[in-house]
Amino acid sequence: MRASIGNQRMMLQKYAEEKGFENTKFLFDDGYSGTNFNRPAWNEIMELIETGQVETLIIKDMSRLGRDYLQIGMLMEHTFPNYNVRLIAINDAVDTLYGDNDFTPFRNLFNDFYAKDCSKKIRAVKKAQAERGERVGTRPPYGYKKAEQNPKKLVVDEDAAEVVKHIFKLCSEGRGPSQIARQLTEEQIVNPSNHYFNMTGATLTNLDTSRPYRWRDNSIVNILNDETYLGHTVNMKHTTASYKNKKQIIRPENEWLRFENTHQAIIEQELWDIAHDVRKSKKR
Repeated sequence: MRASIGNQRMMLQKYAEEKGFENTKFLFDDGYSGTNFNRPAWNEIMELIETGQVETLIIKDMSRLGRDYLQIGMLMEHTFPNYNVRLIAINDAVDTLYGDNDFTPFRNLFNDFYAKDCSKKIRAVKKAQAERGERVGTRPPYGYKKAEQNPKKLVVDEDAAEVVKHIFKLCSEGRGPSQIARQLTEEQIVNPSNHYFNMTGATLTNLDTSRPYRWRDNSIVNILNDETYLGHTVNMKHTTASYKNKKQIIRPENEWLRFENTHQAIIEQELWDIAHDVRKSKKR
């Protein structure tokens, strides 16, 4: 992917220089789906457009703009004309300065179909992996890390695992999620998103490096409900509404696939049961 982005950058810079475009800025989104228009670099582009700082937007082809033909149509028919932005897609022979390209709407529709087809194939592969008991999540739960020799396998992250044990012990003693979160914050324990960032350099959507010790109630609840800590793998718990809407939806529990003793446990069954009995009692 990095090589591809480098090649696209060279192509765009060469085109801009040959056509006499000056004061250029190169932006890209690595690792984001083209159906997602809440991409960091795209948000920056739209901010520049809305503040009148963009005269011409140059892309390699229409698929680089996105793969949602409804969104692309809105941009080309309304947004760009309203802000007097000229759009050039080099490989697709699109240049709005010279009028509409009649084939562009069809090309956008084909790009959308391509995204949908890719999504179907990826879902089928993930479903097959889930049914075999393989872990399908991209990020290991807090307390674990990926095995060096096999990234599909989980191994215990000793420092974080001690925090997980601490959380279950506090819960078994009668403390609720908000109390536990407050205590971990006071104890200056690095929260899961910052711990992951420190280990891998990868950023999560809820990462706030300015407050690395702030724990949230929902982080505690997620840890207390995660059977991964018992050494089990539970697949097919979540799905998404569609290939365009990535909001997670929890499946009915009878559709979950549970595989026991797939990796080293952090929490013993006895402590798990005590913590959950205490939570049920507090709720009642």
